[in-house]
Amino acid sequence: MCGIIGIISKKAQKNFRSDYFDPLSHALDQMTYRGPDNKGVWMEDGICLGHRRLSIIDLSSDGNQPFQSSCERYVIVFNGEIFNYQELKSDLKKLGHIFRTETDTEVILAAFNQYGADFCKVLRGMFALVIYDRKEKEVVFARDRLGKKPLFIFENEEVILFSSEIKFFHAFKNIVLELDEESLLNFLSLQYIPGPATIYKKVRQVSPGSIYKYAVGKTLGERGTYWNIFDYVGQRKELMEIEEIDSLIEKSIKYRLIANVDIGLLLSGGIDSSLLACYMNQLAGKKVKAFTVGFADKSIDESVFAKKVAAALDLDLVNLRLGDITHADFSKAIYHADQPLGDSAIIPTYLIAKSVSQHVKVVLSGEGADELFHGYDHYRYEKYFYHLGKLSYNGARALLEIISGLGVQKFDRIRNKLRSIESFKSDTGVSRWTSILSPELSCHYLSDSLKNTGNYTEQFTGFLQSFGKTSGKLESSLMLDLLTWLPDDLLVKTDRMMMACSVEARTPFLDHELVEEVVKSSSHFNTNLFQSKNFLRQLLRKKLPAAVSELIANRPKHGFETPKLHWINSSLSELSSYLFSEENLKKNPYLNSDRVLALWNDSKKQKPGTNYRLVWNIFCFLEWYRQHETKFGLK
Repeated sequence: MCGIIGIISKKAQKNFRSDYFDPLSHALDQMTYRGPDNKGVWMEDGICLGHRRLSIIDLSSDGNQPFQSSCERYVIVFNGEIFNYQELKSDLKKLGHIFRTETDTEVILAAFNQYGADFCKVLRGMFALVIYDRKEKEVVFARDRLGKKPLFIFENEEVILFSSEIKFFHAFKNIVLELDEESLLNFLSLQYIPGPATIYKKVRQVSPGSIYKYAVGKTLGERGTYWNIFDYVGQRKELMEIEEIDSLIEKSIKYRLIANVDIGLLLSGGIDSSLLACYMNQLAGKKVKAFTVGFADKSIDESVFAKKVAAALDLDLVNLRLGDITHADFSKAIYHADQPLGDSAIIPTYLIAKSVSQHVKVVLSGEGADELFHGYDHYRYEKYFYHLGKLSYNGARALLEIISGLGVQKFDRIRNKLRSIESFKSDTGVSRWTSILSPELSCHYLSDSLKNTGNYTEQFTGFLQSFGKTSGKLESSLMLDLLTWLPDDLLVKTDRMMMACSVEARTPFLDHELVEEVVKSSSHFNTNLFQSKNFLRQLLRKKLPAAVSELIANRPKHGFETPKLHWINSSLSELSSYLFSEENLKKNPYLNSDRVLALWNDSKKQKPGTNYRLVWNIFCFLEWYRQHETKFGLK
C-alpha cells in the first residue's frame, strides 16, 4: 500500500525541474503518511514518477518503487496489493519469465509484458498503477475493478499529472485548479462526489475497472474497460447455495491474509465484522488481534457486542474509547478526505486508524457486505416504495400517516422521506433515500450564478438502465450503490482515513469473484436469503456459539452513527461559528450566503424541520474550502 504521483510532459519543457520535478519531490515529502518506509523518484525525457512505500509484501529494499523491469523497458509505480501474485508468478515462470524479487510489483510488470492490455484481467486485488513503456513511449493508467484504490489525473495542453490524492496537484505552481460547480451541487445532495468527476474541473478519476493509455507526444489518450459489472448481472438461473457463498468468502479471506506483517481486524460487533472474525480465527494460524471502538454515548456504543464475539473466539481485543473530537481531529479528517466528503464517520475512522497504527499495519474491514446482501434500511425502504408505487405520492403518504398514527413508528422515517422524494425530477434509485436533498432543492443553497449547473441524476439513470437490461427495476435499484455510494463515499472513507495513519485496509467482501457471483443472482434479490443479509446470518450461526450468534444475527442494523450535532455545538462550536459567520459566508463565491446563514440560524434554534444533515454537509464544505484556499499547505 502506497502513494503515487507523477508527471508526463506533452511538450518540451525549458524549466522541467523547477516547474515539475521539485514540486513533485515536495509533494512526496507531504505524502509520507501514505508510505513512510521509502521515497523513490525516477525521471527520464519529460517523464517523472514518484512513490511512497508502506512495506507489506517483501519488506526488503527490493520492493522499493519506482520499479524497473529486468529488461529495463518498463517502469511502474503501484499502490495496492495483488493477492494472487504467487499463483501468477508460478504461471509466468512456466512461460519463461524470470524473477529477481519476491514482490507483487514485479509480477504485475511480467503480466503486463505477457498479456499486454489484458493484464489487469488476471490481477486479483486492489490497485491503482501507472506503467511507462520506455520503448513505445506509452503510459498506462489502471484502477481495480471496484475502485478500492484512488487514482486522479489532471490534464491540460502541456502536461498530464497523476496522484493518489487530488490535493497534491496544488504543489505545482503553474497548475490552476478551478472548482466544478456540478460536483459541488452533487456533494450538497449526496454528501459525496460521484466519479469520475471530482471537485476540480480539469481533474478526473480513472474509473473502476478501467485503463487509460497515453502515447507521449500525442494530444489524446485512449480509454477502455477491462471489467464491467453489467456483464454479470442476472446471469444465473438458480439461486446461490449457502455453501457457495461460504467457499467464496473463505477463499477471499485466505488471499487477504497474505502479508509479511501482522494483520488485524476492525470488529464492530455487527454481522459483517463478526463473520470476518470467525473466518480469520479459523485461517490465520495464530491469535487474531481485533479492534473495536466504544463511545461514551451508550445509544451508539457497539463495543459490548464486539466483546462477546471476541470472548467466544478468544480474540486479542483492543478496545478504543472515543469521546468528544477536537478541532484538530475534524480538520485533519477533512484534509485527508481529499475532496469534500460529508460522511461524519470519517472522523472516528481517522481516530481508530491512529490507534490501530500503534499495533498493526494491515486490517480487514467489512465494507461491501451491506451493498451485496442488502443490509441497509434504505433497501427495505426502496421495496416499500415500489410496493406502494401503484398509489400516488399523496396516497402513499396518507397511508403511512395512518400507520404511524396507529403507533407503528418504524414507518415515520419513510413517511418523512416521501415528502422530499416528490421533489426528484427523475428516478435516482436507492440514492433517493440516502440523498440529503434532491438536486432541485440543493440548488437553492448555491450562488445564484450557479443555478443552471447539471447534476448526478442523468449518470445514475444511465446506471439503472444498464442494470435494467438483465434485471427488474427494483433489483436494478438495489445494485446502484455498488457503482456510486460504495466507491465514492465508503471506500474513500476507508482508504483515506486508514492511509492517513499508514494503515492498509483490506475488504474481503469486495473480492471481485464474490461480487460477480452475487450480482449474477440479481433476479433472486427478492428472495428471503437476500433480505437484510440472511445469507450472512446463516453463516454466522454455523460459525459462532449459539448464544452469541443469535445475539449478533438478530441485532438490527446499526450504522456507524456519530453525534455530529453535538460535536458542531460543543467541541467544534468555535470553528462552526466562524465558518457559518456572515463575514465568512459572504467571501465564499459558491454558496448563497443568505440561505446558508438562515439554515444555520434555524439549526442553532433547533427549529422543527431543519435539515441537520445539510448543515453538516455545508460545514464540511466550508472547512474543506478554507483549506483549499491555502492550497492545503502546499504553497
